[in-house]
Amino acid sequence: MVSKPPVRIVTDRLVVRRETADDAVVIAEAIERNRVRLLPWLGWATEDAADRSAQIVRIAESRKLWDADEMYDYGIFGRSTSAFLGKIALHRRVGPGGIEIGYWLDSAAEGDGIISEATATLTQEALKLADVDRVEIHCDAANSRSRAVPRRLGFVLDRIEPRALAAAAETGDHMIWVYQPDRR
Repeated sequence: MVSKPPVRIVTDRLVVRRETADDAVVIAEAIERNRVRLLPWLGWATEDAADRSAQIVRIAESRKLWDADEMYDYGIFGRSTSAFLGKIALHRRVGPGGIEIGYWLDSAAEGDGIISEATATLTQEALKLADVDRVEIHCDAANSRSRAVPRRLGFVLDRIEPRALAAAAETGDHMIWVYQPDRR
């Protein structure tokens, strides 16, 4: 058991690593390219978020949250190409024993199992944390691409709760998927 997840994880195809200020440009560019498809689901995907300086500030804040054990924010990069593919994070906002995974992917990387691979890997790393016995994925019921990931990886739909709308395409039906080794 460990107290923090690794800062860098390498899989067959990916490098999932803690972001640095040097990543701000590629992340801002990816947000700009994907704003139209992200904004219906992720209210933060605004024109401002696509600004390099906003990403520098966000990355600095995410480093503080990492150090405070509140959130572990990663960039997903191609192992052979080093290309930025998307983001994934572990959030400590689901109560004792749990940690939530959130993610988004550049449209150019969709359909190739990148998010599933990164999520499966990060799930296993999260379960090595001394205080984590379950991993959750939360998504709106209407977000078919996002809800396909936990289903594909063996997460169990634990419940659907009403939630205030945070983005335009949301229904307010908030699905909570759980991966808990002793429940499978």
